[in-house]
Amino acid sequence: MGSDPWGLTPFPARDLRRPAGSDPTGLTPVSASALFAVLLGGALVVLLLGIAYEHHPVATIDREVAQWVAESMPLWAEWIGRFFSWLGGWLGWTLITAGLLVLLVTNGRGRDALWAAATIAAIYLVVTPLLKELFDRPRPDVGSAVPLPFSYSFPSGHSSGAVVMFGVLALLGAERWPERTRPLCVGAAIVAFAIGASRVVLNVHHVSDVLAGFALGLAWLAAMLLVRGSRRLIGNSRRDG
Repeated sequence: MGSDPWGLTPFPARDLRRPAGSDPTGLTPVSASALFAVLLGGALVVLLLGIAYEHHPVATIDREVAQWVAESMPLWAEWIGRFFSWLGGWLGWTLITAGLLVLLVTNGRGRDALWAAATIAAIYLVVTPLLKELFDRPRPDVGSAVPLPFSYSFPSGHSSGAVVMFGVLALLGAERWPERTRPLCVGAAIVAFAIGASRVVLNVHHVSDVLAGFALGLAWLAAMLLVRGSRRLIGNSRRDG
């Protein structure tokens, strides 16, 4: 197989104790152009939804779904929603990320740990909060199963964070076990979707908030994979020189 100048070609199966700093993007032979497309496409979706949520039909759908949830959501669905909401919340993502970092560091993968920590922490602590402040959208106010958070509504931080966190886990897992790439990716997508959907079920987010969160998470993950590939390209060039 020819070399990929972005360092994004798949890695073969290998022991966990491989050299620190090797690329965790061994999911598929994803090209840099495809990652750019995901980055730009995700950013565009966030922008369009940010413009459209005050207008029909997006505003109408958001309002009608929130009203239905407040009046008709089954109690069992609310309890399932509570679990997935917790999983994607502060305590859940902190515990999952901490466990991942410990595993990586103890297996000599310090640079992988640094990349994963920066990728996950930034989406939860910097990128999404900044966009929330920018759009300044109120949360649904027709009744919620849990107390409404104090932060703004658009985009959903649970949704964006879940896509990034479980995307990172799937990529790292697919590099280690390439034969399990499909179930890892499908599993990550299902969990991320469930976390985002839980925010609608609990009526703390509009549907458009969650969709924008998914798009933002994909865009950020693509951006950080491009950063990863660029860093490997620079490192390889220095070694070859």
